[in-house]
Order: sequence, then structure tokens, then C-alpha cells
Amino acid sequence: MDKGTIENQGEGAAFAAVFCGDADAERFRSAFDRLGKRAAVIQTGTIRDAFAWCAEHPVPALVAVDITSLQFPLAELADLAQTAGPGVRIVAIGESESVELYRSMLQAGIFDYLVSPVMESQIADLVTRAEEGRWLGLPDAGSVRIGQTVAVCGAAGGAGTSTLTSLLGRWFADHAKAQTLLVDYDRRKGDLALMLGVKADNGLAGILTANQLDYRLIERTVLPVEGEGGRNRLKLLAQKPGAETPVDPQLLLQLGAALCELFSVSVWDIPSHRPDGCTELLQNADVSVLVFDYTVSNARALKILLTELGSPQAGQRRFLVANDCRGSVNGKAAKPAITRSQFETFIGEKVDFEIPNAGRALDSSLLDGPLSGTESPDFMAAVEVMGAGILGRRLDAPAYGASGSASLFSRLRGKLALRR
Repeated sequence: MDKGTIENQGEGAAFAAVFCGDADAERFRSAFDRLGKRAAVIQTGTIRDAFAWCAEHPVPALVAVDITSLQFPLAELADLAQTAGPGVRIVAIGESESVELYRSMLQAGIFDYLVSPVMESQIADLVTRAEEGRWLGLPDAGSVRIGQTVAVCGAAGGAGTSTLTSLLGRWFADHAKAQTLLVDYDRRKGDLALMLGVKADNGLAGILTANQLDYRLIERTVLPVEGEGGRNRLKLLAQKPGAETPVDPQLLLQLGAALCELFSVSVWDIPSHRPDGCTELLQNADVSVLVFDYTVSNARALKILLTELGSPQAGQRRFLVANDCRGSVNGKAAKPAITRSQFETFIGEKVDFEIPNAGRALDSSLLDGPLSGTESPDFMAAVEVMGAGILGRRLDAPAYGASGSASLFSRLRGKLALRR
């Protein structure tokens, strides 16, 4: 085994992954041995090595990375935080003793910044604070770096929201390298499990009827979805199709806030009939995605929905997505009932994204396994552009940085009674 790396050994979950200079790595090894802590890896390297490792392995509770070679480290630390997930404590190790840099990192949700050479006493204090969840500098900093909530809803039935949600989720997980959860809130006839190739249980129903909502229940309930290379960055929360029992809207907001602290991106597939709590979800999500077709009935339905939702809140983004899901006539895509210009004039809003017709390729892919858009390159290209827009990044950029302070669900955190 290379001296610069310590892989998992012994029993118990690994506590940390460390990527830093040789001397600091030796001190981390010594401190962890003395404290009885296991490292998934202690490796001579930088934040770029950490990013590559986290994209391929289960990420432990704490990740420490060297940033001395970076002129502008905050952006890359944000990328790493997004890949690792909101529950992971990110620790930066550098040479600068700038108070402004230190303050900026804490405000960005970085758990701590240590100046090299790092002392074993500092590592011991870091371990204690990480285990106790004590963040420096901010009284409620545990809520700073949290995930984003995306709510996808069709203006009317048959708009293709589940198809888009499924493929967006895979893109977020496999290409944006984000810890992603899909929530199938169509409890009557949801089919995200079918599209993702997993067997739905009654996990969502169990959460919605639990006496008390807690993080451990959520973590035990979500279903892993196999992604590229067998990795499970994508999870699903769903239930077997059945009765749509009433749900307190406050409970849904509470669940949404909890998911923000467990996943980098939570995507809710909301049915077009919008049962109890769905309007509140759309109004409080960081990003709401309203899907429709260029038809008169969809234009009317969307205008009603926009009126019901009102204007986006400060910090919220809303995207209007035209999905050409009309099928084909004599092998050719059917023409829209009304033009884009007519549609925009009627609803009084601009369309943000247009998704071309995928033909029969998507349906055919389900005969061989999970939903796949590989045979519909134009369709998938549009989905990727939309996904990048939702995450607020360029399509050719690395995974975007988490900006939890902007999350609307974070405003609810102080009102929640969630147990870890």
C-alpha cells in the first residue's frame, strides 16, 4: 500500500477523507490513531484529488482538503461540497492567514479553515466539533450549507413531468455529480420507480404517517438507484400506487426542509391535480419548473396555475418549460395547436426552455430496462441545457456550488422538530 494513502480497515464506518501535504497527512494519521478514528483515505493531494475521489466513493462525515495551490478557492470548495452532499463537513487547509478568507469560507458553509502546518491538537478539536455539529463563527451555521429543492409540475395531465424528472435526476447525479433525491408525489399512480428501474415500496407513505419525522427514518426509507459505474448518487422516495390520503401541508414543508439537509438536490415530481400541500411546495421551492404543451387547454391551465402561485419569492427561480409530447402523425411530429408567440402572449410570460419530441425512443427504452434518452440525442441535449439552467451553471462547467443560504426551505428550519 502506498504510504500516502490509508484505505478502510477494521470495523465501523470511516470518519473522514483527507487530501493534503505530506507533513499534514502524517499529523492527521497520528491524531486519528490516537483518537481511534478511521479514515476512508488519507492521501497526499489537493482539492482536485478530493473531488475525483468523492465522485467515485461513499463520502464520510468529514472531508479535509488542501487549497494552497488555488488562487480563488471558494468556487472549487463549493463544487466539492455539492458532490459530497450537505451532510458532509468540508475542511480547507491552506497557507493564508487572511481573516477575510476565513470569514468568507465560514459564510459559504465550509466547516473550518486550518492554516498549515496543522497541529494534532487542532485536529482533535476539529473531530470533537464535527461529531457535536458545532460550527465556528455563526450561531446557526449548521443550516448554512444545505441543498436545493426543485419542484416539477405539469400545467395539465400528460405534460411529461415524470419523464423529465427521471432524466433530470439522472443528469444531476451522473453528470453534475450531485447527491440527488427524487420524490414521486403522485401517490395515486406515480411511475418514477418504473422509469428508474427500481421496485417501489411504501416508504413515502410511511414517512407521511409517522408520529414524528426524523432524519434516520428518511435515510432508511429512500431507495438507491444505480447510476453510471454502479454508483448510487441518485435516490428515490416513493410509494406503491394507492389511496391519496390527506396530508398536512406543513408536514410536506417540514419534509422538504429535512431533505435539504440530506441531499444536494431534491426534485419533487408533483402531479398536475396538485393534492394538499403541492401549492405550498411550489411556492417555497428554490426552483419551480412548470411543464406544458403548446395547446389552448395547457395555456389556460398554466395561466390559472401562475395566478394561484403568485410571483416568485426573493431568491426563488421559476422556469416555464414547453415539452413537445404530442406524439407523431404519419411518422412526423405533430404541429402545435398554437405557436410559442401566441402561447406567451396569452399567459403573459416568456417560455424558458423548449424540449423537442423524442418520438418512440423513450417508451421503447422501457422495454429493455430503465428509461433512457440515449436514442434521442436532441431531446437529451435539451434536457441537459435545462438541467444546467436549473442548477445555475454553464453546461460545460463542473458541478455547481451549493449555496444553502439562499434556500427558501432553510427559513423553516428553526420551526422544525426533527430528530437525528
